[in-house]
Amino acid sequence: MNLLASATQEEVESVSDNIEQLSKDVSKLSQIGSDLIDKAVAFGIDIIIAVIIFVIGKFIIKFILKFVDRIFAKSSADEGVAKFIHSVLKVTLYIILAITICGQIGIETTSFAAIVASGGLAIGLAFEGSLSNFAGGVMILIMKPFTVGDYIESNGVEGTVYKIDIFYTSLKTVDNKSVKLPNGTLSNSILTNYSMNEKRRVDVEVGIGYDDNIELARKELERVMNSYSNIMHDEANAVVVKNLADSAIIMEVRVWVPTEYYWDCKFYLNENIRVSFDKAGISIPFNQLDVNVHNVD
Repeated sequence: MNLLASATQEEVESVSDNIEQLSKDVSKLSQIGSDLIDKAVAFGIDIIIAVIIFVIGKFIIKFILKFVDRIFAKSSADEGVAKFIHSVLKVTLYIILAITICGQIGIETTSFAAIVASGGLAIGLAFEGSLSNFAGGVMILIMKPFTVGDYIESNGVEGTVYKIDIFYTSLKTVDNKSVKLPNGTLSNSILTNYSMNEKRRVDVEVGIGYDDNIELARKELERVMNSYSNIMHDEANAVVVKNLADSAIIMEVRVWVPTEYYWDCKFYLNENIRVSFDKAGISIPFNQLDVNVHNVD
């Protein structure tokens, strides 16, 4: 009888322990569930705030881009510059918005920024030459040392600009060859723009013999100079004795013309000066050396 009572008592205590353990487990599960619900609610709130930030941020970005576009539309900035700055500004603003949203939903932004910076450095080192051309293209588009249609000379190459890209500037030479100049080199080199000003002076040198009449040569040169139809008579056109060379007296014709007539005027003067000198009996000597021979007994 005592053994039966003792067994019954042990079973009761075991059941009681099990109930107590179950109660603790239920309490823990309830706490875990409560924590999960709190975290879910907090995360849901963060998601809602992130969506609100995205919507407001997108609206602000569009407003900023439209504002910048209006500024460029009212200014005389190049269309290529406007599009380039629009694209760069758009990407930058959306990156800032993405980092802000990541921070709101609990993503660590410090490591993200470090990755972006490291990637930017690696890309910069890999494309150093291209980035230099890119920066040069931006400077050319902003500073406008030349525009499409200008005749320029740089790095031993000259021609008419027919395209300005962000990396290269394309020229067409007088014999119709296409030449591409890297913008990085072009923006850091000496550049001559022959089309920048509305007028240019044409200088043509011609030599006459020391036995020829300087005044007669001057009159012939002035006659040929004034016979050119596009000469600018209100400018300081002149015929001068430039140099007394070894084999000839060097005279120079200086004529001001509109820039677009530069080559036409130069070719006209070269041809007609020769024709005029032939008719007037004025010689155009070539380089020569006089040798005197003395007989010695």
